[in-house]
Amino acid sequence: MNNVDIELIELLDLLDYTFSESFVEKWRYRFSTKFIKNFQLRLLKSLDEKKPIKQKSLYIYLTKKCKYAEEQVEDFFDAIDISIYYPLILPCTVKQ
Repeated sequence: MNNVDIELIELLDLLDYTFSESFVEKWRYRFSTKFIKNFQLRLLKSLDEKKPIKQKSLYIYLTKKCKYAEEQVEDFFDAIDISIYYPLILPCTVKQ
């Protein structure tokens, strides 16, 4: 297997975990089940549209549309290491 194949398999494994009940169970006490579900729905929408989501757009969605505190969203991004979702979630070039 070449690097692209390995990276694709790793991304698919990550997504499988992200949409699993284990992911929800791990983070629901810290961030709430509804928060996790909103994050998952946004990822699904991105996959459905076949286009990556910008981290800034995800941040705005969670803070403005879903009304979560900026600190909570930033803490979540740090906790799950949002950078591992690249290329599905594109990194910010500027701090929120």
